[in-house]
Amino acid sequence: MALPPWTVELLRRGLADVASKAGEPATLRRLKEQATGLLQELPETAARGINRVIQSAEAGKESVQRWSRRHTSLAVPLLNASGVLHHELGTGVPVAERVIDVGREVLRGDVVLGAEMALRISRRLERSLPDRDGISIAVASSFPAALSALSLVGTHRTLVVHRHHAVRILEGVPLPEAFGTILPMVAEVGATDRVDPEDFEGLERACVISADDGILGFEAIQLADCEAIQAVILTAATLAETPSRLVPSAEAVLRQGAGLVVLSGEGIAGGPPCGIVVGRREEIETIRMSASWSALEASLATQAMMAVAAESASDQDAADAIHPVDALISTSEENLRDRAERIATRLSSCESIATTRVADDAARITRDGRWRLPSRQLVLTHRSLSPAAWERKLAEDLPAIAVSTSQDALRVDLRWLNPAYDGQLAESLGRN
Repeated sequence: MALPPWTVELLRRGLADVASKAGEPATLRRLKEQATGLLQELPETAARGINRVIQSAEAGKESVQRWSRRHTSLAVPLLNASGVLHHELGTGVPVAERVIDVGREVLRGDVVLGAEMALRISRRLERSLPDRDGISIAVASSFPAALSALSLVGTHRTLVVHRHHAVRILEGVPLPEAFGTILPMVAEVGATDRVDPEDFEGLERACVISADDGILGFEAIQLADCEAIQAVILTAATLAETPSRLVPSAEAVLRQGAGLVVLSGEGIAGGPPCGIVVGRREEIETIRMSASWSALEASLATQAMMAVAAESASDQDAADAIHPVDALISTSEENLRDRAERIATRLSSCESIATTRVADDAARITRDGRWRLPSRQLVLTHRSLSPAAWERKLAEDLPAIAVSTSQDALRVDLRWLNPAYDGQLAESLGRN
């Protein structure tokens, strides 16, 4: 379609006017300066925009990758910043490398196994206790399995729980009910206020069961019947007595008169997930000879790992004997304070975090236990998330982060966190 004559005339005049002005030196100079400025500004603006897009894309890509790894990995790494060693998500503390190495060797399958391996492990376990005369050890697949193994003593003894000792163990389960299907075999005696020796009169060949739940400690019972024994369940303990004596030890409890002790092999004991029954040799042999023991016994790899862990704990002079959990226990309060202040300074510049301060509450071995250690916590508030929502988001991250909350803030404790992961912790807190 042809342009109308009047349009052609307007274009001609406009071009003539631009051409005449462009011929003037001042106008030409201004046009050049504006063009140069525009060309300089355009790449910079575009670069900034492109950079923002790339950064956003990288952040989104990283988030998707973390989500994918978090939901496809069987083993999700855990940073335990809750202040409680035995947390619901796990301890977050690795087993010593020498302990893992022996488990790997046994699991490979190209070694001598069977009865000969079991005998080697049993001897090594028994040698880990300084007072080992007449003492033997059995390793169960878990702490609940060790409790069930204790019930096997009931084949030749009356299992008894004093009502004063009916505390809660195993995530709130009362002691008399912790033995599941053998509940009818457990007799309850006495009153809840105190323990009197006459409460046990008339019980022949009894096994009186008590527990140290972290609140009520071990209490030796005076039993009139010389054939009666006391079995003690320790919710947090070590096999051999440690210099710090932070928690009870099976060795010390046996020395005070107990006939059997049940404890967990993981966490503060430094071994893999398992349960341990240690005590009089004849009682342990009764457990091992039971037809039910094969269903409760730990694998040879787990038993071997526990043997090496127990040896390391008892050899205080060896350079490589310190378990990772022992190293965290011995971390100084000054070290924790310096680390907390550095992380707090770093987080204060994060736009998503509203407030940051450092507190000095105690860390714990178990959530309700009496065992306390000095520690430092970061007390944080988020600009858009509640403490509970922030806690859930961190638990679903990769690595998963276990924290605690108060009424209005998130609490991040450093006692059970390896210093090597401080940077990773700060990055996750700032990102979430």
